[in-house]
Amino acid sequence: MKSSTRTAALVTGAVVVLLAPIAALKAWSDPADPRISVGAAAPATLLPGDVRDDTGRMIANAVWTGLVSYDPKTGAAVNAAAASITSPDRRVWTVRLRPGATFHDGSPVTSRSFTGAWTTVLREHWAGSRLLSDVAGLDAAHLKVTDDRTFVVTLDRPMGGFPALLGDPAFFPLPDRVLASRDWASYGRTPVGNGPLRVRSRNAREIVLTPRKGGRDVVVKTMPNARTQYTAAESGELDVATRVPTDRHESMNADFGDRHRAVPGRDMTYLAFPGRVERLASPTVRQALSMAIDRSAVTEGPLGHQYSPADALVAPGILPGHREGQCRLCVHDGKAAVAALADAGGLTGPLNLWYEAGRGDDAWVKAVADQLRRELRLDARPHPVPDLRKAVQDGTVDGPFAVHATAAYPAPVASLAPLLDAGTGFADGYTTDLLDQAERAATPDEGVIPARLAESAMLRDMPAMPLWSRHDHFVWSERVRGVSAGAFTGLRLAALSLKD
Repeated sequence: MKSSTRTAALVTGAVVVLLAPIAALKAWSDPADPRISVGAAAPATLLPGDVRDDTGRMIANAVWTGLVSYDPKTGAAVNAAAASITSPDRRVWTVRLRPGATFHDGSPVTSRSFTGAWTTVLREHWAGSRLLSDVAGLDAAHLKVTDDRTFVVTLDRPMGGFPALLGDPAFFPLPDRVLASRDWASYGRTPVGNGPLRVRSRNAREIVLTPRKGGRDVVVKTMPNARTQYTAAESGELDVATRVPTDRHESMNADFGDRHRAVPGRDMTYLAFPGRVERLASPTVRQALSMAIDRSAVTEGPLGHQYSPADALVAPGILPGHREGQCRLCVHDGKAAVAALADAGGLTGPLNLWYEAGRGDDAWVKAVADQLRRELRLDARPHPVPDLRKAVQDGTVDGPFAVHATAAYPAPVASLAPLLDAGTGFADGYTTDLLDQAERAATPDEGVIPARLAESAMLRDMPAMPLWSRHDHFVWSERVRGVSAGAFTGLRLAALSLKD
């Protein structure tokens, strides 16, 4: 199952340097400026099939309209550019497009706009290629154009969640002219999409997006610093800040009232257990380790309020079938942890916590190791390695290891299935059968129950313990309206408006 960042003269110069960005910021957000301003880090690229960061995803979802979009309230996939997406067996899918759709340059959106774009993503090995090849299990040979508004996709296995996957930027269409020219560099600078906003201009400081059917421009300003964004939004010089500094989380309500929001994410962090290590094979040992970890202390400390403690294996940003509090053993309970470990016969010797060096995990791994030493008197040791995947595959990992997973589409099975490919060796037939049922379900709703049953089974055996999930934070000025966001879309730029 495939899952799977000195002298008077010098003082005068410093003042000039400090005043320059302030003046620029005021110029950006002059009260007379009719544009809606959003602060964000610069995107790595604007090519939808190569999106690899939050800013790129946010812009892509405004500049393009995919075959499906995600309902803001339910998180479910709903047809957008597609008139219908049907299949008799969840393996062979027929996609029919809505008539009359065009790109911003007036050229038509056709079947080849999609199949050509998908073939390009695979051929160029862009960031989205994993979704096409590994998650959906398709290649160029699996795509057949029937006519300008109809094409057929054949997957390598039944997948009921395939339509929900099609809202990812990896599946967005590209115009014929760029597919023919393959001039990705030029196209990536000012791409032409088919969505509600079009790219009017772009430079190092800002990307200006213009509504296709009239309205206010949205300007995405290059402001990677969270404190700069927050302060600018607080003073009214920026309409929406997409980041909040660590030390302002406790004061958001006082600073912004109800003009702030945390959006649950689709990324999860786990500690997984290598199945071949006998002393960690007991579910009771794993459960004891889980209860000994104070997740809130880590998310509020080393992780700087950018993450939420996990209470389930499924990412909280997956709204279909969402349930809270699935993982009772994720609640910190030192006494219960000590008792459980004693019942399991204890755990002696060093306990290495394996993680990838240079990925930014050092602080939280150290904090978890400290907690395990304090709560359970274990000799827990952070153990960074240059290539964790290789260490797992080679079988050299002898302790819990960090796993970072991102759900590819909004369904519980999309969070659970990657854990089977994490390297734990977990292969319980009951659980894998349930996940198979969830993936092959005729409708998303029918896939929820088997996925949740599989989650319950996995929490009992605990091949991987959930730790926390990343979330987005937004704060905004008094003049902006319509601030909404989703785990799979980011901030919805096209929904923003200004107070009348």
